Order: sequence, then C-alpha cells, then structure tokens
Amino acid sequence: MTETAARAPGKLFVSGEYVVLMGAPAVIAAVDRHAEVRVTRSEKPGPLVVRSLAEGTSWEAPVARNEMPGGDAGAVLAALHAVAERAEVPAHLGTEVVVDSRPFLVGERKLGLGRSSATLVAAVAAFLATRGRPTREGILERALAANALFQEGRGSGADLAAAVHGGVVEVCRQDAGLRVQSRALPRGVHLVAGWTGESAPTGLLLARFAAAAAREPMSLGPLREVARRAADAVERGDAQGLADAVDRSADLLERLGSEVDIPIVTPALRRLVATARRVGAVAKPSGAGAGDCGIALAASAAQAARVRSAWQEAGIVPLAIAIAPDGVTGG
Repeated sequence: MTETAARAPGKLFVSGEYVVLMGAPAVIAAVDRHAEVRVTRSEKPGPLVVRSLAEGTSWEAPVARNEMPGGDAGAVLAALHAVAERAEVPAHLGTEVVVDSRPFLVGERKLGLGRSSATLVAAVAAFLATRGRPTREGILERALAANALFQEGRGSGADLAAAVHGGVVEVCRQDAGLRVQSRALPRGVHLVAGWTGESAPTGLLLARFAAAAAREPMSLGPLREVARRAADAVERGDAQGLADAVDRSADLLERLGSEVDIPIVTPALRRLVATARRVGAVAKPSGAGAGDCGIALAASAAQAARVRSAWQEAGIVPLAIAIAPDGVTGG
C-alpha cells in the first residue's frame, strides 16, 4: 500500500477577469484556504473511491472517461485521467482518495475562492507523486489538462497557476499554455475580501460569456486595457496605478454584464463596491461574478478595518484571508 498527499491554496482575482480568456494579463493572489487530497493505493485490484469531506459523499466507479461526475469527485477523476496521459498510473489497482475542501465553503455554499482549482492541483500533485517527485511545471501542465476535462475547455487556468505557485502571479495565456510570472502587490496595499452570501455558477457564466464574446462587446477593449494597466502597475510597484485600474474595472465589469446579459455585478456585489468606496478604498468583483466574493484594496491597515466594518453593516461578510506565499505542497 502506498500513500501520497498534497495541499494547494485558493485564489482571488485582483484583475483581468474574462479578458484573460482573450490574451490579456491577469493578476491573481493565492490565499490561505487550502484543499487537501490524500491518495491511498492498494496493491490489489479494486475500484476508485473518492470520499469528499465537504460534500459528505463517497463516489465509486471504474476509471472511465465517459463517467465524469461533478464536485470533488469530478476534480479527482479529471486529475487522474490527465496524469495517466503522461505517466503510468495503474488504474486497475484499488485507490481511495480523500478530499478535504471544507475551507472553501460555508455550509453548502461556496465562497468563490477557487475550490475547484485548488482541488485539481492538489489531486494532480498527489497522483504524480505516486510515480516520483513532480515539478511545479509538470503539475501545472497536467492541471491544465485536467481542467480542460473538468470544465469542458472553459476557464483560463489562471487560478491553477496561483494554486501551483502561490503568492501573487501575473498570468497570460499563450497558445495551449500559460506564461506565469511571480509578482508582489505594491507596498502599502492591503487586500481585503468580502463574501456576498450568494454562490455563483462559474461554469455556466463562462459558457454564456463564450457564446456572447464572439459579438465583441464594446466593453472588452477597455477591459483589456485596464487589465494591462493593472498588471503594469503591479510590476512597477505602483499602488495608485493599481488602485485606479481596479476601480475602473469594477464599472467595466458591470457594463460587460449588461452587454452580454450576464449578471456579473449583482446587487450584493454592487453594494460591496459602493460600501468600500464610501470609506476611501477601491473594490470590484473577484472572479466570474454573479455572486461569490469581491475584493477591496485599502491604502492602510486602518482603512482595511473600516472596509470590513462597513461591509458588515451592509450585509457583506468579511473573509479572514491572507496571501498564501507557498503554492502546492506535499506529494
């Protein structure tokens, strides 16, 4: 019997939502909510069993590509298929996989902190480790392949890069892969996250955006430009430039939602942005929108505290998060 385990952090989009799918840069922060995956492989023939602690389920099936479930089991199965394409992973042996993604949920509702990407990366790392010590490059390559199976080719993979590398990264799509560069938020910038209490169907939003993007909505050009400005500001360490870009992107994301008929900025997210602005910070949805969470950038610890207090009064739940300096570990 062999056992491997890995854990990977979640993420928050600082900039670049949606337009990262079209080649614009995105800035992503890994955050200290982790998914943990433990793989126990028997020496005897047997089924694949996936136990999800978050969902309270146990899923058992033969390893077949046409049987792709959702949730944690789907992420694990996609990871196994992706790893098996490049390495000899004996699927006929009995395998139990235990997934703990509970830090990404409140009850049964997701926070929008990258549960699926963290689980995919941790699962890929744990499976690769059954054949040796994997590299970060190898983990990301196989995680992107797993994501294509799990999300049917949707999604930029930027959240996977944050889960693999940790810290703050700038991500840009290049052909079938990603260019990933390590970054840091400018000095004095405090990242604050708030949860709307509403879960968003990310996969459905991406599918609807893909169908609408062919019409080239008018806001996409300005969104690409503001994503470039945000990435450039982070590279230069320009706190005011980043704040200006984040503030502008909040309005442009709302405009994009109207143009493509997707509720990117819900009333709760609109309240999150407006409340942060009232205390002098800038804010925007983080990720696909339509619920989940948003971020604020504050210029001091005192201002960050005022954002959290104002959010609480407005019915937004401040999240206790910090940037996770390390990416996927274990294996």
